[in-house]
Amino acid sequence: MATTALLTREHLRDAVGFGGIVPTGAVARGGDTLVAALGVEHHADGAVVQLLALSDAPGLLEWNPSMGLVIRDDRGDRYEAHVLTLASSLGQLCATLWIEPALPPESRSLELVVEGMVRINPTRGGGRGVARPLAGGPWSLVLDLLPERTVADVPPQPVDGPVHGQADSVPVRAHSVFIDVVPVGQARLGSGLAVCVLAVERYWDRAVVTLVALGPVGDDANVPAIGRARIEVWDDRGHRYRVTPVQGASRGVWSEVAAEIVPAIAPDAGVLALRVSDLPLGADSGRRNDVPGPFTFGIRLAAG
Repeated sequence: MATTALLTREHLRDAVGFGGIVPTGAVARGGDTLVAALGVEHHADGAVVQLLALSDAPGLLEWNPSMGLVIRDDRGDRYEAHVLTLASSLGQLCATLWIEPALPPESRSLELVVEGMVRINPTRGGGRGVARPLAGGPWSLVLDLLPERTVADVPPQPVDGPVHGQADSVPVRAHSVFIDVVPVGQARLGSGLAVCVLAVERYWDRAVVTLVALGPVGDDANVPAIGRARIEVWDDRGHRYRVTPVQGASRGVWSEVAAEIVPAIAPDAGVLALRVSDLPLGADSGRRNDVPGPFTFGIRLAAG
């Protein structure tokens, strides 16, 4: 894809054209690999979907969405996808995709069929590795565009104190310790900004939350840097968690971050609270006080 086209689509993801998030925890499994959808953002000229792939197959994961993705809704309409960000590592791939055209209000579900994903095995000579198709595909995800709300009353903060427990496995995201995805799809708006929580991935020894910040269109110098904000997490059982950014990206007037939550979310917790504060604008960390906040979210984990 030409760089000019990519930059144009990156700038379409902004707070002005933002129309909300659809929560989804859809997961497709096949072979030693799973693919999960971490939310659908509505925008005036398209939509954004973030996909996560985890595999026990050895090697670096690679995928070309232009060749290996079919998108259609329940009305039979088809959509094109363009890469905004794509990061891969051993056993893991995360892609943020711009989808166009915009999803019509009449659409009730969206199906994404993922195929053509490969793992790269290194060669003895140190040259380019050998690509081998991942077994278990294609992976089909059906996203409900009219899901139940995930909002819950924010529980009171526990008394300040040390966070007990730690994660035992490396890397942060791994197929072998994956449990499920908690759909969130919540946003807070203020002063031309949107702060969004897409989803929470649960693993045996930790969780990972994905957040997005959208800035005002045409104001690249004031991109909200969500990866440098203060993120706090606690639950309705009095547990406080340690939060650490582990992967992020920034393009156009938006930024996104995946943050590790340690230890694992308590099994008896019914509500998870998340608060974003001290959100800096652009490269000037001294402008933290110019951003409204804090932005606080109450996330329903189980039916109460």
